[in-house]
Amino acid sequence: MKKALLLPLFLFLLLTACKDEDDPEPVTKVVVDTKKQEKSPDGKITTVSASAIVHIWNAENADFDVEASGSDVYIGYIYDKNTDDYVTADYGSVGAHMNEIIEPGKYFVYVLLMKSAGSSSLAYSYKYFEVKEGETATLKKVFSHNAPAGAFEEWDRNK
Repeated sequence: MKKALLLPLFLFLLLTACKDEDDPEPVTKVVVDTKKQEKSPDGKITTVSASAIVHIWNAENADFDVEASGSDVYIGYIYDKNTDDYVTADYGSVGAHMNEIIEPGKYFVYVLLMKSAGSSSLAYSYKYFEVKEGETATLKKVFSHNAPAGAFEEWDRNK
């Protein structure tokens, strides 16, 4: 008789303990891919992954000034004209690909190519972007094969 009473209780506990796998929680993410063009001696241009330093700042109520930040931006500090102060990056990575879970909102991304012997050494780019709840913001920066060393290049130049 006791077994007959325990069976319905066991089934109830088993069914209430299981999580419904059909409804995963929405994830808000940002993905940043960094690439650069390379020109072969025969003039053919190809696109390859490029190692870079990537910093992302929350940009709600912010007005960032990269030029006023100087080399501090390389290590994740950027000048905000609205607060007249420097702000530390909220997210960062080194490499060709960044994939971060992020809160929804307005952000600012800064990408700096790694120092190299190539012509685009330390070339950089930046832009503001928004990410909505449950969505993935996919950002792709392709630096030109002839980007001058240490120079700014528009984000969408090689889209």
